[in-house]
Amino acid sequence: MIARIREKDGWYDSAVFAIYDHKNYAEVLVFDREGRELKCVPFTSSICHCIRIDVFIFDTRTENWVKKEKTEGYDWLLGHEDDDDALKRCKEIQANIHVPEWFDLKNEDDVEGLIDATAGLHDAYVKKIDRQGEKLYLRFGAWSCEVLFELTGSPETNLCEGYGHMAIGNEYPLIDETSVFFEDGKVCWTDYANAHSFADRDKYECAYFLAERIRWKFTLTNTA
Repeated sequence: MIARIREKDGWYDSAVFAIYDHKNYAEVLVFDREGRELKCVPFTSSICHCIRIDVFIFDTRTENWVKKEKTEGYDWLLGHEDDDDALKRCKEIQANIHVPEWFDLKNEDDVEGLIDATAGLHDAYVKKIDRQGEKLYLRFGAWSCEVLFELTGSPETNLCEGYGHMAIGNEYPLIDETSVFFEDGKVCWTDYANAHSFADRDKYECAYFLAERIRWKFTLTNTA
């Protein structure tokens, strides 16, 4: 499990070793920016009377991960967070994490990472749509970050710039949910959680975008 941690002067990436009060995602146990010591970081903070997300988990894959009451984490770490041997093992994991600039949507683990990192694009909106040759780019604003999707291979969408923006009112519905499915060699995103096929997408008249390959990256912003 890997998270991107926001700080006042930027961000850094760290492996995640435990989540405390996992039902409410209260705090996460990660390294400090220098990668020397473990520290607990709250998932959210307040800015301008709004809630800002400061921890974005974008890779949810784990091994030897357990849940104990309100805590989840590595089975060899829980209860031993202050042990030198546990810290050494954490440093070995941190040294081997690899964070690409772009994240591909190829399987369900990739989809789960997208949903976790972007809160399922809940309350997101389309900031810009840009076609460059055979590629289509869709930029979303969401939860104090920007998410850029790159669509390659017969890209298609029914979205428009401004879709999901609260200031526009009822003309373009808010985005509440995310569903991604794989069908006929295509990857398809929709704004309806129960859409699992093209038939579902058409039945519920979802907003969507699709292509043979979809990858995404996100940039943290200073606003809430």
